[in-house]
Amino acid sequence: MQTKAYSEFFDLVKSLAGVSDFTSLEDSRIVVFMNRRLYMAYNASQSWNRFMVIGEERTLTDHSVPYSQASLTTIGEFIRIHRNRPFYDNTAIEYEFYVDSNGANILNRIDSTTTSVFVTYKKQWQDYTNVSTDIPLEFFHYAAHGSYADFLRMDGQLDKAMAEEQIAQSYLDIELGKAEQQRTSNIINRRITTHLSRQSR
Repeated sequence: MQTKAYSEFFDLVKSLAGVSDFTSLEDSRIVVFMNRRLYMAYNASQSWNRFMVIGEERTLTDHSVPYSQASLTTIGEFIRIHRNRPFYDNTAIEYEFYVDSNGANILNRIDSTTTSVFVTYKKQWQDYTNVSTDIPLEFFHYAAHGSYADFLRMDGQLDKAMAEEQIAQSYLDIELGKAEQQRTSNIINRRITTHLSRQSR
C-alpha cells in the first residue's frame, strides 16, 4: 500500500495556502490539523485494508480477548471473532461478544477448554508526526485539503474554508466508495444474523 511523507503533505498545504513557509506556531498546528483529519478518515470505515487484520489467533484470558498481547498488533476495534481460522476451507463458528475497557468478552463459548480464538479487527490508531514517511495515500489529499480548511477557519476565512471542506470531502468520498465497493465484494465485514445463528452451539 502506498504512503506519502509528511514533507509532501506540508508542501501541498503550503501550495494550497500560496505561501513559501508558515510560522513555527502554524507549523505545529498543521500537524494537529493533519492528525485530526487522518483520524476522521480512519474512523469513516471499518474496511480500510491498511488497518484490517483478518482471523488472527489471539489467546483468551478467562472469557475475553484483551486489546494488547505480546508481539501482536494492538486492537483498535473488534469486528468479528471466530472459533477457528475463518474465511478459508472450513466453516468457522462465529462468537457473539461485547466490548468493554478490557477487551472483547466472548458470549456462549462452546468449549470451556478453548484457549484461543481468531479475531478480525481494526488496528489501533497511531498519530503521525512532522517526520512521518508513512501517511496513507488513501487519506493524503483529504487530510491536506481538510487541514487547509481548518487553517482557513482558524484564520477567520470561513467562506474559503467551506469551499475547501467540500473539496476535502470529495476526496474522502472517492476513497470511501472504493472501500465500500470492495466490502460488498467480499465476506469479511458481512454478516447475516438469524435466530439460528444466535443460538448457543
